[in-house]
Amino acid sequence: SSSSSSLFFCFSISVMFGVSVVGTLASSLLRPCTFASTTSKRLLSASAVVVGGKYPRYNGIVGGTFTENDVDEVNLFCKDKFETFVESSSMCEREQADVKEKKSVLKYDDNGRRTWTFLVDVEKGKDGFISTTSSAIKSLQQMKAKNAKFTVNCALDENSISASEAGDAVLQAALLSGYKFDKYFTKKDSFPSYLHSVSVSINGKEVNNIGLEATCHGTVLARDLNNERSDVASPDGVHAVAKHLVKLHPQLELHDIVGLHALRSEDMNLLAAVGQASVHEPRLVCIEHMVNSSPDAETLVLVGKGVTFDTGGLNLKPTNFIETMHCDMGGAAAVLGTMHAIAQTRPNVNVVGVVGLVENAIGSEAYKPNAIIKSRNGKTVEVGNTDAEGRLVLADAMTYAQDRYKPTKMIELSTLTGACVVALGHSAAGLFTNDDEFAEHLFQSGKSSNEMLWKMPHFPEYDEELKGTVGDINSTGPSRYGGACTAAAFLRSFVSEGVKWAHVDIAGPADIPKERGLFPQGATGFGVQFLANYIQSLQSQQ
Repeated sequence: SSSSSSLFFCFSISVMFGVSVVGTLASSLLRPCTFASTTSKRLLSASAVVVGGKYPRYNGIVGGTFTENDVDEVNLFCKDKFETFVESSSMCEREQADVKEKKSVLKYDDNGRRTWTFLVDVEKGKDGFISTTSSAIKSLQQMKAKNAKFTVNCALDENSISASEAGDAVLQAALLSGYKFDKYFTKKDSFPSYLHSVSVSINGKEVNNIGLEATCHGTVLARDLNNERSDVASPDGVHAVAKHLVKLHPQLELHDIVGLHALRSEDMNLLAAVGQASVHEPRLVCIEHMVNSSPDAETLVLVGKGVTFDTGGLNLKPTNFIETMHCDMGGAAAVLGTMHAIAQTRPNVNVVGVVGLVENAIGSEAYKPNAIIKSRNGKTVEVGNTDAEGRLVLADAMTYAQDRYKPTKMIELSTLTGACVVALGHSAAGLFTNDDEFAEHLFQSGKSSNEMLWKMPHFPEYDEELKGTVGDINSTGPSRYGGACTAAAFLRSFVSEGVKWAHVDIAGPADIPKERGLFPQGATGFGVQFLANYIQSLQSQQ
């Protein structure tokens, strides 16, 4: 517990630096932070590392201390307390009615110190606290506030939401709601204003959740990676970030296979084919968090699709679809963000993050529709469409991960199909698994971390649709119908016997057109929260 009256949550954001014209990328933590908690300091503080650039971006909670005169007080009240507060104020009836309609009020004391009061819709549970806190963060940013003290004063029904859940919801929203990818702004007026420090208490009790804070670190790293453009976040650029994470966290180890020759020598011909037309060498990068040496310790493998730009290949994407394809590495970004998070919380769980990094380019060396390529597991694959490239990358990545690490469970994340967006929109990811109990655990992890997953079907008919005519399996189905399900069926055919497997199609929530609660417009970092939550549940089961 904290020895001071309020805990200052330090949000050291991983930042990227473009280096010269080659567009390599490295991540760096911001300045070291001051913690009231020695546990926090041990887990989360780090020296700032500047790698070839001038871009220490202070977006998020970056720590420090403040005096009582430069802190904004933010009160979150339930309906009864909010109405009592308003009616006991010196406002006239018209002002009171206006405040009740807006559900917020700002007051200044004689010293110019600001106090904000917001109404929380407690009946909405966590969503009510997240929505209200997100609104408060926007208001604070508009006033260019630097420090904020959130005080929640609500009578809670423990059957709907507990005090700890409400406090975590406020903290999570405070850490994630104000995000903006502002790296390339040059005019000062364009820079958003960010909080430097924040404390949260609920009904007189301080909120202290180091694991949640670390997960938010990872989420912001994933957002930054996915928002970064592909001339910087290229396969070699993202590889540089992975190397930096391993350097930053000594308990992590890196294993990589780089270039066409090395990949083909490992029989990863599918992954190599997708990247063979690019000036950036394709590669497989593994980050190992192997901390439990017990003979019966299980290993969880996370596999992320890392197509840093997807032209569609020779089946070229059209205008109005190709422009956002720097976001086709959302799965890899989530895996790297998760590894960054667990390296801070250090669960006694063996976890390996595996990312296949390629650029699906066009050119004389591009792989062709209807080509037949032998995969690492021996199956021959008919290429139904070069724009269905992600599943090829993942097939070889999953096979290699299973061969090397012998996992008991494997979770794969990818921005795989537009069909899943059609089915579920931008609010939820599609969840395909070969084990119902595993599916339920992941669903609950998503629900409790505000990243919604929805279980999708896997019927034998989808396997039938993928039978090849001149090869073992076709990479696409015969029509556009059920595209998310046939893609999942293709991936499932590369899962080894006895491995509990989940495919999470994050095409919808990984990149959204409009800001929503915790999630900013653009890259959301979807996946880090539920993965870190699930890994924590594995720790709790030990």
